[in-house]
Amino acid sequence: MDSIDFARLVLEQLHFAPPTTSLFDKTALGNMEILELGAGTGLLSIALSTWVKNYTVTDIHEILPLLEKNILLNYAGSTDTTNISIAELDWLSLHATPAKQRSRLFQFPAVDLVFVVDCIYHPSLMPALVDTIDYLSTPGRTTVTVVVELRDEDAVRVFLELWLGTPDWEIWRIGRSNGLPRPYVIWVGRKVDGGNRQGSDYEGKA
Repeated sequence: MDSIDFARLVLEQLHFAPPTTSLFDKTALGNMEILELGAGTGLLSIALSTWVKNYTVTDIHEILPLLEKNILLNYAGSTDTTNISIAELDWLSLHATPAKQRSRLFQFPAVDLVFVVDCIYHPSLMPALVDTIDYLSTPGRTTVTVVVELRDEDAVRVFLELWLGTPDWEIWRIGRSNGLPRPYVIWVGRKVDGGNRQGSDYEGKA
C-alpha cells in the first residue's frame, strides 16, 4: 500500500498544501529527472508524471511487462506523449558487477530525485539496494526519498546501518507532521562531495 498512500499524500500536498508544508516544491518538480526503484505496478509514476520533467521507472525483468501495460493503459486514447521511461534494473546484478564495469552495463541518466518506496522487506537484499542507491546518485545533485512501512524491523535496521555507513551521505528522517499514515516513515538522503561533508543526521529510531 506504500505507493498508493505516498502518491495520495504527494498529490494532496501539491494541490492543496501551502508550499512550506509540502514535501516537494511544484516548481522544482517541474524541472526534475526522477528515477524510481522497484516501481512495481507503476502507480506512483502515473500519478506524478504530469508534475515532473521525466520519470524513469525500474524493476526486474519479470515485472517490466506489467509496468508497460499499466502505463500504456493509462495513456490509451490520449494525444499526450508520456514522459515515463521503463528500464530494467536488478539490484543484485548491479551489486555483483565490479565497479569498473557498471557504467557500461547499467546506463542511466543523471537524476535529481530517486524514489525508493516499499522496497525494504528482506535484510538479504539491503546491501544490493544501498549499493544501487549510491551508484545512481550524483554528489551535489541527487536527493533520495525512501518511504518505509515499519513491518520488518531487521530489514529496516540493516538498511539504515548500511546507508548511514556509506561514505559521503547526509540522511534525515522526516517528522510525522508530513501527513503519512503512522505505519510509514520517510527518510531523505543527499550524496555530497567528500570534501564538503557535514555529517549524517538520523533523527529517531526505526
